[in-house]
Amino acid sequence: MPKLTEKKKVLKIIKTCNLYLCFLVVGMNIAVTGPTLLDLKNLVNTDMEHIAFIYTARSTGYLIGSLTGGILFDVLTRKQIVLTIFNFCAALAILGIPWSRSITVLIVLMTGNGMSLGILDTGGNVCCLNLWGKDSGPFYQALHFTFGLGALIAPLIAAPFLGDYESENLELDFNNSSTIFDNTTIQNRTQSFFRNSSLETISDIPHVTYAFIIIGVFALFVTALFLIVCLIAPIDNQGQTNDETQIRKRKLGFILLIVFLNVVLVFVETGTEVGFAQMLATYVVKGPLKLTTTTGSYMTSVFWGAFSVARFVSVFVAIKFSCLQMIIFDIIISLIGALILLFFGASEVWAVWLGTILLGVGIASFFPSAIGWVERYITVTNKIASSFAIGGAFGGMVIPYIISHYIDTIPKVILYVVMMSCVLSTIIVFIMWLILRKMQDKYLKDEGTTNVAFDLKVKE
Repeated sequence: MPKLTEKKKVLKIIKTCNLYLCFLVVGMNIAVTGPTLLDLKNLVNTDMEHIAFIYTARSTGYLIGSLTGGILFDVLTRKQIVLTIFNFCAALAILGIPWSRSITVLIVLMTGNGMSLGILDTGGNVCCLNLWGKDSGPFYQALHFTFGLGALIAPLIAAPFLGDYESENLELDFNNSSTIFDNTTIQNRTQSFFRNSSLETISDIPHVTYAFIIIGVFALFVTALFLIVCLIAPIDNQGQTNDETQIRKRKLGFILLIVFLNVVLVFVETGTEVGFAQMLATYVVKGPLKLTTTTGSYMTSVFWGAFSVARFVSVFVAIKFSCLQMIIFDIIISLIGALILLFFGASEVWAVWLGTILLGVGIASFFPSAIGWVERYITVTNKIASSFAIGGAFGGMVIPYIISHYIDTIPKVILYVVMMSCVLSTIIVFIMWLILRKMQDKYLKDEGTTNVAFDLKVKE
């Protein structure tokens, strides 16, 4: 492998840092809509059933963007230009979201935002692998860690700007025979509701707008950094991907079966991750606990915090343990968290905090571990990798929509879905283990890299 000049080394590091900042933006964009959902609902004057369509819109856009990004980054050599353009598009979309006053405009912006994020996701993965080639392992793991970090930061940014919706329970209080209101109390509480609502007056800027502005301005800053690199070196050189290790040939039926099971697994896990994170804040406000939106935002941050820390730690844990061992650990932790939420999440605040942390830890390394596991038995080509992305995109679209559609009438639906997802994941992993347990891995000459959490080979 030829040595890089100092200038090229510095340029690779700068491009890699830009990718990390880009995925930080992607994570912030994904996570901010969860704690701000009630504010967005009031901004466009709709109900929970209809506001749920924004998740479907963004997931659809994300899916289209992922497929489009795969084509663009295969065809175009000036990848930095593409990253610059769609960082800018994502920034414009996130800046425009809080100015929406109709559900149609909001859905259009969310679709555009999702398309931009999907392209950035696909492009960021491709560029990281191309930049570092055979050495991309730790850099690739760090790339996904920054996504979790962005998802952690976004609810913390949003928390100070959220409306107070405790007064939405005013009607329920009227029906409580143990509570007596005089006219003054009713008037004060009614005025308090409208004062804290995001739609105070037409001339006022809703407080939640500032949360989106902060994220949008940061996205513009990242766009400027990409533009600078784009002007200097818009073309990414291919990494060193030569591998002399001989690979076992597999039957097509075996490959299709393993890919199908893993797509379903990714669908369930990604959908649960996105659905729980996005609807947690709404559940704790609308559900039986009747907590504040600020508390819900902090719980969302705790989920992403546990997710980020666990994903960071998994980079080092993978050196010692196999992918299958990590998957089993993830399933056990997730099941414990789901059981705590199912039995105590509707009556005990501590249970929601604990269950949220355990789910964040359990879900964090599941996706890369699952891909790393099947990669030991089949060659993960571009088409196979795309099928995993499609499965994750559909999961992130379908499961959050199911939760949001019923959460108004059946708040505990989020707890039921999480439990069912954990059980289904356990069943799928068990079936895959039965199939793979007597199979030798695909490498005829293994050079000692058996315990890598994510050894995905992208073949151009």
